[in-house]
Amino acid sequence: MNKIIKNEYYIVFSFIIYFILGWCIYSDYVVTPDEPLHRINGFISLKYISNFFNLNFDLSSYVENIPDLHTDWRKTYGTAFDLPLSYIEYLFKIDDKSDVFLLRHFSNFFLFFVSCIFFYRIINKKFNNSFYGLIGFLILISTPRIFSQSFYNSKDIIFLSFFVIGLYYSIKLLNKFSYKNILLSLFFCALATNIRILGIYLPILVCFFYYFKEKQFKSLTNFKFIILYFFGYFLCLYVIWPYLWSDPINNFFYAFSESMNYPSWWKFKVLYFGNYIDPENLPWHYFFFWFFATTPIFILFFIISGLIYFLKKYLKYFISIDLNKDIILWRSQEEMFFLFIFLIFFIPIFMVIVLNSTLYNGWRHLYFIYPSLIIFIFYLINFFQKNKKIYNLLFFTILIQVFFNFIFIYKSHPVQNVYFNFFAKKIIKNNFPIDYWGAGNGKSIMYLIDNSQYVPIISTSSYTNLNNLRYDKKILSYNSKYSFVGTSKYLKKDSNYIFTNYFYHSNPNNESKYIIPKEFTSYYKLVIDGILVNEIFIKK
Repeated sequence: MNKIIKNEYYIVFSFIIYFILGWCIYSDYVVTPDEPLHRINGFISLKYISNFFNLNFDLSSYVENIPDLHTDWRKTYGTAFDLPLSYIEYLFKIDDKSDVFLLRHFSNFFLFFVSCIFFYRIINKKFNNSFYGLIGFLILISTPRIFSQSFYNSKDIIFLSFFVIGLYYSIKLLNKFSYKNILLSLFFCALATNIRILGIYLPILVCFFYYFKEKQFKSLTNFKFIILYFFGYFLCLYVIWPYLWSDPINNFFYAFSESMNYPSWWKFKVLYFGNYIDPENLPWHYFFFWFFATTPIFILFFIISGLIYFLKKYLKYFISIDLNKDIILWRSQEEMFFLFIFLIFFIPIFMVIVLNSTLYNGWRHLYFIYPSLIIFIFYLINFFQKNKKIYNLLFFTILIQVFFNFIFIYKSHPVQNVYFNFFAKKIIKNNFPIDYWGAGNGKSIMYLIDNSQYVPIISTSSYTNLNNLRYDKKILSYNSKYSFVGTSKYLKKDSNYIFTNYFYHSNPNNESKYIIPKEFTSYYKLVIDGILVNEIFIKK
């Protein structure tokens, strides 16, 4: 008992340390390109709600000329995160834009932090081992790209967070029927679906597994459950998503079709193996490369090994199923759990490949499957429980990888999003985008401000927006002479500096606006772990 209590205190202490760390560093991250767009998205829905209920919110001092919901290009965007933050901004009259984005960064981190607790609980309850849960938690938060984007990626990380919480309650529901578990499962499934409509497959899976789990009862009982569950799910989705209010069925299917193949009407291309490709026509291996290239080596190895071990074990049974008898898809609760987790990550990958879904900027659209993949590490470890030497070696290797992950996170702060593993670093130069979030922009600009003897006039030579740095409190207070006079791609003649993070939406060799003029020479390079992230050029 004392050992269990000691372990529990150790777990609580670990989460407290992580929360304090997040609290201390959330303001270190700059405002990334998508954040202003999502802030406006929240106000678009807030304006719609104000008009719908005749509330007469005066939002003009927060966003000028707020578009109408059904005519704006963001109309299918989720609101479960953006809308509450916009309302908080309005309610507490936060008129400092720097404070607004600091609030967003902390909220982003806090929701991810909460989801980490649920992820820990999934592993702990499944294996009845709090140490497993702690290691799973450490693997998740020490993955550099996840760590970094947990502070500012208000789409993919928020989806991951709601999805993990929904997954936790869905597993509880499959283990034990109760109206509380139904309510919490469908509510968080609805929140996840609101952020990315792909989340609809989670409640479908829940109903599928519940049917086969309870098929010894009357089919009518299962049918009633499915009706009740989906009615509650769509009711929650309807309530939290203003876009559905006017025409729930047609608008839902429109949002679904758009999400499956998002229209690239901004006409940018994706750099992949040195070629600029239309994002809706990427090769099938796009996800796999990015996942293999940006996941720490030993974590990747253990995930693959765990999956191979599960498939070898389960497929042998699956092939032997007699279709002429009652179909039993699993032989135990444990097998049901791992089959459920397997399908959680397999289905979206399969759908992305078959539907040729639009992807860009790495595998961020599928971050939400990462926790499920981590669980298979412990499926593998459990197999070696009786062999203490191998068992301890596996944990030691994982802890060493986690340690080096945190070393990278510390050294590269706050630009952890440029992480590539050891093997991928050898081939990424000029072949793949590096800092598409612009997380390193602020670091280089702070260096320039600190070392420039006059107010720098800066233009850009890449698809980046230094205007977002105007919202960054840390940069604004870094030096009193700070001022951006030129941040446009077309002010090079009047600039004394040109900034580039080498992120383009078309081949830079074919676009004169991206080419650095000959009268400029390299002044400063931001290099992270041997990778050139961005560069500043000065007029000779």
